[in-house]
Amino acid sequence: MPVTPGIYRLLACSVIAIAAVVSVPPAAHAADPVDIALPGTRVTVRENSTDPLRVTSYGFGKAAYLRKGAGFTRQTAYQEITVAPRGGKALAVPTSYNGGYDSVVLLDLATSKGTRIRTVRKPLVAHYVHWSRNGTKAVLTVERKSGDAWATSGFVVVDTVAKTAKTVTVANVDRAARFRWSSDGSELVAEYRGGARFYGPDGEVRRTLAKTGRPAGGEDAFTPSGRGLMTWCPSTYTEHVCVWDRTSGKLAAKVPGIKPKALWGWWDEKHFIAVVPVGDIYRVVLSDLKGTSTRVLAALSADDWKNRVYLSYTRR
Repeated sequence: MPVTPGIYRLLACSVIAIAAVVSVPPAAHAADPVDIALPGTRVTVRENSTDPLRVTSYGFGKAAYLRKGAGFTRQTAYQEITVAPRGGKALAVPTSYNGGYDSVVLLDLATSKGTRIRTVRKPLVAHYVHWSRNGTKAVLTVERKSGDAWATSGFVVVDTVAKTAKTVTVANVDRAARFRWSSDGSELVAEYRGGARFYGPDGEVRRTLAKTGRPAGGEDAFTPSGRGLMTWCPSTYTEHVCVWDRTSGKLAAKVPGIKPKALWGWWDEKHFIAVVPVGDIYRVVLSDLKGTSTRVLAALSADDWKNRVYLSYTRR
C-alpha cells in the first residue's frame, strides 16, 4: 500500500526563524509564546496556551509523529495519525496490510492502548483521516490503483464508539475526491469536477455546488460556525482562496493578495491557516479575509517542504 501521509492536504513545514508580521489582533496575543522543535525535522512551531488550535501530529516524508505533552514521538508502525477534536483519541493508519486488509488503529491517548479496525480489502487502500467535530466518527477516502496512479472509489466511515467501519462505494465519484465531514456531521463533502459535492453517509448525492473550486482547509474546510466553506478558487479567478455560503451556495469572499501553497484549516470565523512562500523559505501564517498575515505560526525550509511535512492542527 502507498505510504503517503496526508499528501493531498498539501504538506510542509520546517523552521528557520519565527518572525512577527504586520499587526496582530488582540485575540492573537498571549503572554506565554512557546517554541516547540519537531523531531526529525528542522521545524519549530510557535504556540500560545490561549490558541484555539494546536499541532497534535505531523507527517514528514514516510514518518508519522504524535504529540505527547509538549513533545512529539515517532510512531514507526503508522504512516498517518490524526487526533480527534478536543483530543483524547486518535486514528492511525498502519504502514502495511494486516491479514489482507487495510485498517485503522483507534488509539486511547491516555492509556496508549489501541484497537485495530478493518477498513478495506487489499489492493484497496483507505487513508486521509478526517474526524467529525463531535469526535464520534471519522471518514477515510478509499482509493484503488489506476495505471500508475491512485483513483478515489469511495469512503469508509469509522464509528469510534462502536469501533466498527463501513465501506461505501460512490458512483461517478471524482477520481481526485477527498472526503471530509460537513460541519454538523450529517453529510460528507468532496471535490467534484471543479466544484464541491455533498453526500449522505450512504454515498448518495445530496447537492452539488458547481464551479466553486475544490474544498480546502486541512482537517476542516468549514468555518467554526459552519456557514462558510473554503475552497481553492476556480482557475478563472485571480484570487486563490474563496469562501462560499454553505446554505445558499453563493460566494461569500474572495481573499486578495495571498497565494498559498497550502491551506490548513480555519483558526476562527475570520482567520485561516495558510502556508505561503517567502523568498526561499515558507511560513505558516494566520491570514484574515483581506489577505493580511496577522501572525507567524512556523517557518519552513525548502528542504522540509520537499520532504512533505504536514502539520495537523486540532481544535481544543
